[in-house]
Amino acid sequence: MLSELQLKNIQSMFDVLDQDGNGLIEREDLTSVGEGITEVFAHEESSPHHAAVTKAYEAWWEQIRAGADADGDGRITREEFVAAVEKGLLSDPNYLDVIAAAADTIFDAADVNGDGVLNQTEVVALYSGAGVGAAAAIGAFKQIDTNGDGSISREEWQQSVRGAFTSTDPGSTGANMLGNASS
Repeated sequence: MLSELQLKNIQSMFDVLDQDGNGLIEREDLTSVGEGITEVFAHEESSPHHAAVTKAYEAWWEQIRAGADADGDGRITREEFVAAVEKGLLSDPNYLDVIAAAADTIFDAADVNGDGVLNQTEVVALYSGAGVGAAAAIGAFKQIDTNGDGSISREEWQQSVRGAFTSTDPGSTGANMLGNASS
């Protein structure tokens, strides 16, 4: 059973993925998130980052569709999404691998200066591209930067992405990735 924090984070993830706000996640929604991220970082359609982000979000859509679209209509309700994530988290130790792969791709696309870390400006832009406000991005940045060096390493990013789905303690890494906890 999901904790209250996990449920909030999963529902917030649904809201981010439901780009058109119609109460459903559809393929076009994930395409839109990917396009928003590549646009905010000015990655041209022909760029490797654009192709990688597009591929990662397509794989994530396929995972969501396969696990949650019980009636096969190509649309995922909030209830279907929450149930599928809960089932995946509880029954498949590799469930988060597709999400982690997308997170790596997003990290690379957001690391515009190529220094191997994300600074606060890059994280705020990344969140903006996905349709998430600056306040949530800044709060997440502060929690994800676990060593307090003013940047987010790939390891910190990955730990946080996984934690957004698995954290039950508001102070743990990733718990605030979507603005639902405070450290």
